[in-house]
Amino acid sequence: MDTRPSVIQRVMVAISAAVLLATAACAPKVNLALPTGAGTPLADVAVAEQAARASCRTHPAISADLRLSGRIDGERVRGTLQVGVTREAMRLEGLAPFGAPVFVLAARPGGAVLLLPRETAVARGDSALELLDAAVGVALTPQDLLAIVSGCGVADWNVSGGATFSGGWTRLDLDQARALWLRSGADGTLLLVAAQDSRWRIEYTRTSAGWPTAIRLRPSGSDATASRTDAVLALEAPEAMAALPEGALDVDVPAGARELTVADLRRSRTLTER
Repeated sequence: MDTRPSVIQRVMVAISAAVLLATAACAPKVNLALPTGAGTPLADVAVAEQAARASCRTHPAISADLRLSGRIDGERVRGTLQVGVTREAMRLEGLAPFGAPVFVLAARPGGAVLLLPRETAVARGDSALELLDAAVGVALTPQDLLAIVSGCGVADWNVSGGATFSGGWTRLDLDQARALWLRSGADGTLLLVAAQDSRWRIEYTRTSAGWPTAIRLRPSGSDATASRTDAVLALEAPEAMAALPEGALDVDVPAGARELTVADLRRSRTLTER
């Protein structure tokens, strides 16, 4: 039996060890108890939709630092991720306080590369979703990540109805069986604080319609597999841009780097889950 640490173990443990000293502050708390039941039909859908769109910062490109804590694919993690993302492309880098990054993921239409500089290993795939899902069980596209970081929750949504609940809660029902949750702030303003689709539940800490301060990401399901990922991302230094900087999607793969296949990544995760 191959007892070598899995890719997720090597990458995430390295993040924890390398970055823990730089992230000693307490992780932000994001834990919303969303209402259950049908609620009362929403009387003014247009007003709630306008409030939701005001909370959603739609930009062509975003860069930010994400202070990560929680659990990914069953592994406890803490570290700093640097992200640059557009609707079709992304760069995700696991930072270390010194030396080479722990990992670099770059994806654009038609291909993606995952480089592990400290392992001198590289994996190539068709998309960011394919590599992220294979390596850590977090299936996200650039469009997904852009919507999450921007505070929109989900991308390209259309409202079909909604409901209100006690405690200042409003639910907007979207196409594709998705939903947005809004809650009245201290001044009565509705703020978008959660979103859900068939894959993910996204929760936000925010005090205004600007950038969220923290994001909680976990699968929508309630089975044992879903509980393996529950991560909080503190959003720092977000910046809206017209486009990613030139060269942001380039990855310098060292000569002689060990090639990992997508099947290698998936097999490594399977061994970890046993």
